[in-house]
Amino acid sequence: MVKEVVDDRAFLLDDRGVEMIVLNPVGTMVWDALDDARDPSAIAASLVDRFADVSLEDLERDVQAFLEELREAGLVVVTER
Repeated sequence: MVKEVVDDRAFLLDDRGVEMIVLNPVGTMVWDALDDARDPSAIAASLVDRFADVSLEDLERDVQAFLEELREAGLVVVTER
């Protein structure tokens, strides 16, 4: 996986060099939170203070959906702790 960040947007290139995904600034924050191997609830809790108009429940749902998209694209793998 190749990752570059430009103007708060992460550019991700899969290991095969086939698919590139550009993340918006919020997606980039979520991606960076994966470094700590946290679950979606913990990621949402760590970010919720940055978004005054979003509830924790809504952010959790959005993080879960985003991570599922990344999983389907082969960019993240779900692991058990």
